[in-house]
Amino acid sequence: MSERSFDNIYTDYSRLVYWAAHRVVAHKEAAEDITQQVFEKVYLNMHKISSMGDAQIKSWLYRVSTNLALDHVRRSKKELLSDEPIGAEVADTEPLPEDELIKKRRREAVKAAMNDLDELNKKIITLHYFADMTVSEISKATGISQGTIKSRLVRARALLAKSLGEEVEPL
Repeated sequence: MSERSFDNIYTDYSRLVYWAAHRVVAHKEAAEDITQQVFEKVYLNMHKISSMGDAQIKSWLYRVSTNLALDHVRRSKKELLSDEPIGAEVADTEPLPEDELIKKRRREAVKAAMNDLDELNKKIITLHYFADMTVSEISKATGISQGTIKSRLVRARALLAKSLGEEVEPL
């Protein structure tokens, strides 16, 4: 097994880390901050991580990013010192092209549909589609059998399609 460089690990896994954090905090800037913190930990622990296999690295990164995101949520519940209302966004004054508006509405519809899923299905969909993890990798990271992951993916896709008003493709 060859040793991996920090740049290589960052390139391969930054999306996984970002989406794992974003799933917990649901805020772009917080997820970016957590991603930075995770890769600071990677840098400090390169002597251990560089010789790990891909599955071990993914699992480690997923756990660290999820734990840091949960810590962030706990801290922010205690702080609540901002003058701005929670969740307030600064509106973009630039007019959106029609394609961007369609994409935005689609993302919002998917996000709303994902919020209707139970936590396990939401987690599996997020890991598979947003963090680009395989069924095997999800199984190792979550401790759930591959068969259960596959059936959850099929069920979650069907629920999302139904919620979005789309036809479910037969298997």
